[in-house]
Amino acid sequence: METGDLTFVEATVDQVGRRSEAVIPVLQALQEHYGYLPETALRRVCEISEITPAAILGVSTFYDMFRHKPVGKVIVRVCRGTACHVTGAERVEDVLRQRLAIPEGGDTVRTAA
Repeated sequence: METGDLTFVEATVDQVGRRSEAVIPVLQALQEHYGYLPETALRRVCEISEITPAAILGVSTFYDMFRHKPVGKVIVRVCRGTACHVTGAERVEDVLRQRLAIPEGGDTVRTAA
């Protein structure tokens, strides 16, 4: 989704709040709208609110629900917890990577239809 028009960002900050404690609901709203957290939208939040770039970076990288780049229509997650690891999650991930041609540490790539 194009982020050239930042009216959604401005409306969100107006509605959710400008203070630093609004960082999580603002990020959630932006991601819901754009599908990820575009840098231009995050910069605009900092310009029009009390939310600092450090707060945005800290929160958005701490919680794995936030994404900083566009994602595909379908998101597949593989559990990495202890119980999943013991029961073979690594093998599941290896097979998924192989079948979907996903490089180690990488993601799927969007291609033009």
